[in-house]
Amino acid sequence: MPRELSTGQKWFRRAVQALLVAAVLVALKMTWPEPVIEVRTAIAGRATVEEIVPSLQAGTVKSQRQVTLRAATLGQVVALPVKKGDRVRENQLLVELSNAVLQARLRLARANLASGESAARSAQLRLDLAKKNLERTQRLMEKGASTSQALERAQAEHDMAAEAVVTAQAALGELRAGVELAQASLEDTRVRAPFDGLVVSCSIEKGESVMAGAPLLDLVDDAGVSVEASVDEADAGRIKPGMPVRLTTDAFPGRAFSGRLSWISPVVARDLRQNRHLDIEISLDGDSPDLKVGLSTDVEIIVQRRENVLAVPTPAVMRRGDRLQLFVVTGDRARLRDVRGGLSNWEKTEILEGLREGEHVILSLNEKGLADGVRVRLPGADGSAKVAY
Repeated sequence: MPRELSTGQKWFRRAVQALLVAAVLVALKMTWPEPVIEVRTAIAGRATVEEIVPSLQAGTVKSQRQVTLRAATLGQVVALPVKKGDRVRENQLLVELSNAVLQARLRLARANLASGESAARSAQLRLDLAKKNLERTQRLMEKGASTSQALERAQAEHDMAAEAVVTAQAALGELRAGVELAQASLEDTRVRAPFDGLVVSCSIEKGESVMAGAPLLDLVDDAGVSVEASVDEADAGRIKPGMPVRLTTDAFPGRAFSGRLSWISPVVARDLRQNRHLDIEISLDGDSPDLKVGLSTDVEIIVQRRENVLAVPTPAVMRRGDRLQLFVVTGDRARLRDVRGGLSNWEKTEILEGLREGEHVILSLNEKGLADGVRVRLPGADGSAKVAY
């Protein structure tokens, strides 16, 4: 029967067993390969960084002048010399309504005016003759060769002739107003272009009857366009008129248009969801005929711009309260480092302190197991790319 161990012997045996287990674990740790995390990196380099205020939604290209031309009177369309898409000049005839009666009234008014002008000339001739007769009678009276009755008669004839001229001139004014009224009524049947522009829609056909006030054509001045957009109310204190603006659109991928912030609404507006925003307007630099009226554009207001500064891709930056942190590859290890940032946008961030040019920063921050001090490797030759914008 085996001899029972004493308490001291039991403790000694347990200590030896623990040491053996520890030795095995140390041996396993030394021989077992340490896990390595594959990460994507970028190389910190020099770039241009901008502080940008984007629009809440896509902006819209607007014409500086856009009108709907309407009928001033009722009538039938007898002439429609333009169609949708035509470019027209200022004062060009676009639509003409039936106006035969009005043309006849204008001819009658002009004939009455001609008759009135003739009557006014006759009255003036009678006045001139009466004036000469009065002057001759006055000279004869001074010489004693005429009587006072003859002088009074000559004076009365002169006064009556002068009054006839006044009456004829007044009638002439009425007749001229009649001509102008007839001309205006006739012109109401003719719709002309108020400015150079483009016919963007036509609501009528030749032969159609329209009522007064009916829409006929839509005309836009596409020579000068602007962009209307809105920004979040939180950015109201960061923007001011004159700031440069960059415009991009899906219609022209890879191409940017430049402009200036020309107007900021003095009031904050609210949409149907009670979200507050600030309406803005952008004027374009130079002519931009490719930006068609109604086109949607992405708007970026450039608040600040710094060139040739140390920068990294913004996805590599972690913001924790007031602190900015990066994972930097040192040797084959990931090292968490505090840095001080400057300007930033969704694409890149300026680094003022805590990082040197040429260092590798980790982009794949969501890799499982990534922590300070872990071993990392790059996915082949394409695992890193220099920051170059």
